[in-house]
Amino acid sequence: MMRVDFHVHSKYSIDTLTEPKAIAEKAARLGMVFACTDHDTIDGHAEFRKLKARFIPGEEVGTDAGDVIGLYVSESIPRKTPIGETMDLIHGQGGLVYLPHMFDRSRHGTGGHPDAAKADVIEAFNAHCLQASFNEKAKEFAEKNNKPMAAGSDSHALWEFGTTYTEVPDFDIESPKELLKALGKSRIVGVRAPFYARGPGFVTKFFKKLAHRAKKK
Repeated sequence: MMRVDFHVHSKYSIDTLTEPKAIAEKAARLGMVFACTDHDTIDGHAEFRKLKARFIPGEEVGTDAGDVIGLYVSESIPRKTPIGETMDLIHGQGGLVYLPHMFDRSRHGTGGHPDAAKADVIEAFNAHCLQASFNEKAKEFAEKNNKPMAAGSDSHALWEFGTTYTEVPDFDIESPKELLKALGKSRIVGVRAPFYARGPGFVTKFFKKLAHRAKKK
């Protein structure tokens, strides 16, 4: 069996400082596979490849109607791209559309948007959801629409990574089709992050934006 965390952020996300090397080393130590899903960038992929990490290349795109993750993507998709177009671009790259924290009202979930039915995988457990009902609604959506379910730590700090994952039969991590097949026999292991886990991300985002503006001057 394999353990996969489908939602992990590195320093390439605007709200994260975690070094790819630290993630790769912890994943290797725990025997886990992870999806690199930085916000609106795929810049981390090259570094993880240099580290020879076992990971799925992804991106969390802030569409015009909420966050959408593309798994197995090799080209970045611009922020604020319409949600339907974003999904088509992911599929056009041979990737999978994964919907994170769909019903989390405190974040940018897609909710019951009509295009949500085009998703390939639903994040039925996101460790950063403050209310259990947000994850429960995502699970209900997946069951109603016959969609595979998975879990993501949504980790923005190294200590968060490793407690939330999806257990699946061994599969070729280079193959989207094999992943979907494996998810048919999956088991979700989810541990909700403490409420303060999201705080450092806001601070990091603020100072990174300040630094970016300073560079422009």
